[in-house]
Amino acid sequence: MTKMNNPKFTTPSGNTAPRQVWQQTVDAVLAQTKSQAAGLSSADAAERLNTCGPNALPEKKGKPGWLRFLAHFNDVLIYVLLAAAALTAIMGHWVDTLVILRRDGD
Repeated sequence: MTKMNNPKFTTPSGNTAPRQVWQQTVDAVLAQTKSQAAGLSSADAAERLNTCGPNALPEKKGKPGWLRFLAHFNDVLIYVLLAAAALTAIMGHWVDTLVILRRDGD
């Protein structure tokens, strides 16, 4: 659950986040957020940190390295070539298998 969708996280005035903030004057935004142009005092900042939590995005857990490596092979042509190489290897045509599996040095 993100804080944006949680109704308990509101602006200090008690309203949910206003729409079209960019159209409001600086004084209106400062009044609505109960802030000052110079910023919050340490006490206000600590109180808001306790009330609303840190102003940070949640960290997304990345894919493991082995899964990212295997994703490079997620292509139909790769599967066709691997199947052809396996079939020629089963039939004992080793030269054809090596030609299919050969990687060009481009």
